[in-house]
Amino acid sequence: MGVLALILGILAGLCTVMGILTAVEVVPAFITGGLATASVAHNAAGWGGLAVILLLGCIATLIARSGSE
Repeated sequence: MGVLALILGILAGLCTVMGILTAVEVVPAFITGGLATASVAHNAAGWGGLAVILLLGCIATLIARSGSE
């Protein structure tokens, strides 16, 4: 469980960094077929939302780990 929490925490951090880089337009928004699928604000919010979900998963696995010991 500790390894899973570590992986989820690292992925949450990477998603946070990608959200920040997308928000300041260092990394362009996702482009499919030559057309932008959404605005930069929507992409940054998506990365941030994914980071929050992964962080909550990390916390949940840490709590489950401490409860099973």
